[in-house]
Amino acid sequence: MQAALTVQGKLGNFDLTYAFAHLKRDVDGESDYSDYGFWYDTLLGYGAYFYDDNGDFINPAQYIQAKDEYKKTSHELRISTPQDNRWRLVAGLFWQNQFHDIQQRYRVDGLAEVLSVRGWEDTIWPTKQERRDNDRAVFGEFSFDFTDALTGTVGFRHFRADNSLKGFFGFSDGYLSQSTDPPERLYGQAACNYLYGTDQTQWQPFNGAPCKIFDKDVDESGTLGKANLTYKLSDTKLIYGTWSEGYRPGGINRRGTLPPYLADYLTNIEFGWKTSWLENRLRFNGAVFSQDWEDFQFAVLGQNGLTEIRNANQARIRGMELDMSWAATYNLKLSAGLGVYDAELTENYCGAIDPSGNPITVCDADDLQSPKGTRLPVTADAKGNLTARYTFDIGQYEAYWQGAYVYEGKRSSDLRTRENDILGDLPSYQMFDFSIGVRRNSWSVDLYVKNVFDENAQYSRFTQCNENVCGNGPGAPVPSRFTDGQVYSIAAQPRTIGIKFSQEF
Repeated sequence: MQAALTVQGKLGNFDLTYAFAHLKRDVDGESDYSDYGFWYDTLLGYGAYFYDDNGDFINPAQYIQAKDEYKKTSHELRISTPQDNRWRLVAGLFWQNQFHDIQQRYRVDGLAEVLSVRGWEDTIWPTKQERRDNDRAVFGEFSFDFTDALTGTVGFRHFRADNSLKGFFGFSDGYLSQSTDPPERLYGQAACNYLYGTDQTQWQPFNGAPCKIFDKDVDESGTLGKANLTYKLSDTKLIYGTWSEGYRPGGINRRGTLPPYLADYLTNIEFGWKTSWLENRLRFNGAVFSQDWEDFQFAVLGQNGLTEIRNANQARIRGMELDMSWAATYNLKLSAGLGVYDAELTENYCGAIDPSGNPITVCDADDLQSPKGTRLPVTADAKGNLTARYTFDIGQYEAYWQGAYVYEGKRSSDLRTRENDILGDLPSYQMFDFSIGVRRNSWSVDLYVKNVFDENAQYSRFTQCNENVCGNGPGAPVPSRFTDGQVYSIAAQPRTIGIKFSQEF
């Protein structure tokens, strides 16, 4: 269910706006997870731990049954002065509550009861958690026209974020006792034994899970700023300079025994232009920018195949983005875009944090995961696009043909050097789409070909468990008959030919 409401009114000469939005969504999913069991069995012999109630070995292949419940409610109240004033003010309040009920069952058919987590048949590992995110903010922006051509703007946003996660995750104590772990790192039923005692009747169940093994909260606040100057060179051309700050809140990892991850902050300095030429037939916009990214968050595949959010200390992104649209003739329109980027770490990433949760940047070579100067993952040096569209009439029909070209350069898969060597870089690619169609009155027919040359354009690469196991990375105990591992790629849609009919009512 999704609903939204906007109410607009007047308070004297001021405009008053209230916006409400609500979302409720339930998602059921089922996915294969057999790679995880296969590689740990092949390389480490974990298949010996999977048997049925008769003690006979069973297929250790796993699959995931997931149920997710999402709720999100937001409110925004803002007041603004008339837009024709020489000075203009916008101010407001924002608050948002989000809830996520997480349930994932990692199932192995026929699994012995002693190996299954209490109350979860054939389940080697359940995740049953509740996440809540509460965000509050007050914001304001003031603009002043120094002249008819020069406008200045300053703004701020003060925020407070309260994010929490609680629940259960892990194995049964019949499968893995974890007796060697420090208490604060215990998980699964071993943690229930430690927290509530070995008498299971004394455990405190959590939403159907054996117990609640963690309950963590992150509360943070801060103030962000913005300043902008815009100068109109003419009615069709302007230049601007902007300094601005942004952030993403920190939070608790799904593996709740890990330390929380920090909020990350981005500071942007940008100079740009918006122009039109040739009696508005040619539009040319662009910007050059430099961004400093502090404690930036990124995801890795951690122990037991759980995604972990970590912080790296500092990165910098410098670049330029251009876009153009040109009505070359009455019938032919051309558009193009180009982005050039230099994105790299400006501090070492050692994979560890200090007692305050800040990333450590000085470490021995053996502990160094990404040296200063490492390029940020999934970020090409350059990417661009070009589109040509030609329209014409055939009798009483409106017809067109269109071609579109996209290019993206080579990219790394992972920030960490060792893991990126396992996954491999994402190669550059070029893709071309073509379509032709006709329209009359309220209906149209289009014939299209996507990815005309069937390019294997890869957007990302991943493994289903730790790269050093499922990817057979350096140092893994790999039998000689398994040398390539199993690295997956998310690729573009292959060549697709289709016909689309549309009717407006």
